[in-house]
Amino acid sequence: MEMRRWLLRPLALLTTTTALLLNTSTSTSSSISTAHDLPTLLSFKSLITKDPLGALSSWTINSSSNGSTHGFCSWTGVKCSRTHPGHVMALRLQGIGLSGTISPFLGNLSRLRVLDLSNNKLEGQIPPSLGNCFALRRLNLSVNSLSGAIPPAMGNLSKLVVLAIGSNNISGTIPPSFADLATVTVFSIASNYVHGQIPPWLGNLTALKDLNVEDNMMSGHVPPALSKLTNLRFLFLGTNNLQGKNELQATESRDWDFLTSLANCSSLSTVDLQLNNLSGILPNSISNLSQKLETLQVGGNQIAGHIPTGIGRYYKLTVLEFADNLFTGTIPSDIGKLSNLRNLFLFQNRYHGEIPLSLGNMSQLNKLILSNNNLEGSIPATFGNLTELISLDLSSNLLSGQIPEEVMSISSLALFLNLSNNLLDGPITPHVGQLVNLAIMDLSSNKLSSAIPNTLGSCIELQFLYLQGNLLHGQIPKEFMALRGLEELDLSNNNLSGPVPEFLESFQLLKNLNLSFNQLSGPVPDTGIFSNASIVSLTSNGMLCGGPVFYHFPACPYLAPDKLARHKLIHILVFTVVGAFILLGVCIATCCYINKSRGDARQGQENIPEMFQRISYTELHSATDSFSVENLIGRGSFGSVYKGTFGSGANLITAAVKVLDVQRQGATRSFMSECNALKRIRHRKLVKVITVCDSLDHSGSQFKALVLEFIPNGSLDKWLHPSTEGEFQTPSLMQRLNIALDVAEALEYLHHHIDPPIVHCDVKPSNILLDDNMVAHLGDFGLAKIIRAEESSQSLTGQSSSVGIKGTIGYLAPEYGMGTEISVEGDVYSYGVLLLEMLTGRRPTDPFFNESTNLPNYIEMACPGNLLETMDVNIRCNQEPKATLELFAAPVSKLGLACCRGPARQRIRMSDVVRELGAIKRLIMASQNFASWSTAQ
Repeated sequence: MEMRRWLLRPLALLTTTTALLLNTSTSTSSSISTAHDLPTLLSFKSLITKDPLGALSSWTINSSSNGSTHGFCSWTGVKCSRTHPGHVMALRLQGIGLSGTISPFLGNLSRLRVLDLSNNKLEGQIPPSLGNCFALRRLNLSVNSLSGAIPPAMGNLSKLVVLAIGSNNISGTIPPSFADLATVTVFSIASNYVHGQIPPWLGNLTALKDLNVEDNMMSGHVPPALSKLTNLRFLFLGTNNLQGKNELQATESRDWDFLTSLANCSSLSTVDLQLNNLSGILPNSISNLSQKLETLQVGGNQIAGHIPTGIGRYYKLTVLEFADNLFTGTIPSDIGKLSNLRNLFLFQNRYHGEIPLSLGNMSQLNKLILSNNNLEGSIPATFGNLTELISLDLSSNLLSGQIPEEVMSISSLALFLNLSNNLLDGPITPHVGQLVNLAIMDLSSNKLSSAIPNTLGSCIELQFLYLQGNLLHGQIPKEFMALRGLEELDLSNNNLSGPVPEFLESFQLLKNLNLSFNQLSGPVPDTGIFSNASIVSLTSNGMLCGGPVFYHFPACPYLAPDKLARHKLIHILVFTVVGAFILLGVCIATCCYINKSRGDARQGQENIPEMFQRISYTELHSATDSFSVENLIGRGSFGSVYKGTFGSGANLITAAVKVLDVQRQGATRSFMSECNALKRIRHRKLVKVITVCDSLDHSGSQFKALVLEFIPNGSLDKWLHPSTEGEFQTPSLMQRLNIALDVAEALEYLHHHIDPPIVHCDVKPSNILLDDNMVAHLGDFGLAKIIRAEESSQSLTGQSSSVGIKGTIGYLAPEYGMGTEISVEGDVYSYGVLLLEMLTGRRPTDPFFNESTNLPNYIEMACPGNLLETMDVNIRCNQEPKATLELFAAPVSKLGLACCRGPARQRIRMSDVVRELGAIKRLIMASQNFASWSTAQ
């Protein structure tokens, strides 16, 4: 009590002194002395330690009077009552940077209706005396640094309509006295440290329209009484320790009772349980929901069991999504009764058996994704009835037989057709020419034989064509000349012969052409795309000659026409004989594989299909010198990377071998995720996958590895933050700009130029590798996720490599910590942090930053006047002109902040980032050229 008197004594003295000053004033002294709200305002000002905008400069007695009885009513932020002169009705001082504490004498403002001190830097506790402001309607103290508990006396504010005290450091529990706030419509205590349970009496505050308690330390269950809030429009309970809400969990059968209770919701149209921690067996009660159900989504969990056979009763269903779970059994045939279904996503599970013929009855189907299962048998010819289908993905299964011509005749297919990584055989039907609207076709890693049909040249909308890893022979059709929209063409690992088509020289959009591991012969073109080593791959075609020197092919010999004809005839005979032996061997191996794969599938193994196995453990063991320490390049989250040397003599190849620690939790899923991502991507700024190994080591233990393109200059992290002085020379300004542009182009490709898009999920300097020319290559797709971009805000339609938060602290998008699903915007945020790290030379986890700030905030506070001081000292020491530094710092920081905006939907797109960086680069180069010209003059 003595301490309290001691603390309040200066304020009492201030009030007394103010009264004495007023009583001795020569101007309207008697009138002003009755204005008892004036001393309260002066006491408030006395506790403000910083006023950066000078908002309270008008709060002086002399300047306010001017002959008026109540001059303080014209002070900044002060509004007085008309019916009660001399009494403050509203005090609004929001967003002006005030520091200090809140005066307890504000409780004397008996007529105060509005108090808004939000968005300042006020500290200390909320004064309990505010509970005496019985006329208060709106109280907003949010976004400050207030601490302590919520005063129970505030429960006396019976007329309160808005209570907003979020984004502070407030602790304690919600006072029971708040149960009397019957008129409150907005109740926000978000982003504090409030703990305890959500009080059931909140359900009695039936006037509530906005209830926000997210980002606190609340525990327990969500009280059922909240269902009485019939006027509620917004309810935010996320980022707490609540049970059964933030991340729904189910391990035992009783945990699924919530689903059973939904059977009483007769008008239920949407059930979305994606990306939670649901596990165990899906109960049959899911077949008892409302027949008005239109959307059913349970993807991204660990749910096991079968799809209930009663699923066919939901005749209004348009979206059915059970993807990325542990479902087993067969796909029930009654699923074909869902005649209104638009999207069916069952990928990344353990379904086996044949694809039901009844799926062909769903005539409204737009997207059918059944990839990454153990489905067997042939592709149903009934799929030809799906005349509305725009996307079909049956990849990574055990499907066999020929591709039905009915499937190759679905002219509505426009986004993608993916049948890769199966056991499909036979020729590609000429009916493929009917897919005139298709953008992406992937038939890779099968056993397709015969020649590539000429009719494929009719698919003029193709942008990506993948036929690698088959048994195709014959020449590349000249009809491919019409496919000028191609961006990627991969025909590698086949038995193709004949010349490299010269017409490919003029394919201006082509970014990746892979014709390696074939039997091509003759001269290599030396102009157009063939003059760019990063675009074209022609390795292991033993009879090619000529071309640019970097291909290292021998010069083409001159042959007379008659000798040339005999030469070709000999080649044909040799190829025929050799091809026959190869075909025989492949057929034998295929038969053995089919028997083994089906046996493995029945045993429920989760290994990737055998057709991925292109290299043995023994070969990798030899190439890395028994995985010696001398060849160890680095260690990652799921294993180690070694330098490997393959071949001998002129065919010597250096590669990076990423060996997974299969004992580490999540490593196998990371391997699958990286395989699924890398097999689809072809871009010169992405680390290329050469082959994979899924085998056993010499001790009989499971062994998984990826063989990747070797990038000699190491990671960007080592260049930006060398561990020892002189180890690496930090990149120059232009090198950093070029690296930033390289990574942006890689992400633009992943987000906007393949379908489905891929989210990298771990963009950071250690995952960016630099080649001899300091060109950046984005790698490590162990966390990558494949999504449908246009539906990412509503449904999971891709594959997740892990459950929970993906990424690295510091680069992780803030919304991921609140349970938001993976999105391309998350990559954009990580890229923005990377960009600012390259600008400042500071890691986002630098001890320089504390709990109150981070790298984006640091740059934002420095804008615009102090940006040069934030730049990496290594850039400033490179003798760059100040004008060049400014041309770099200002737009790059602005771009980085545009990537790091809080609301994900407000972040810039990667395609726009590429365009902006290109403009920045051109501007800097122009200034440098001008400076050079001026010096020369």
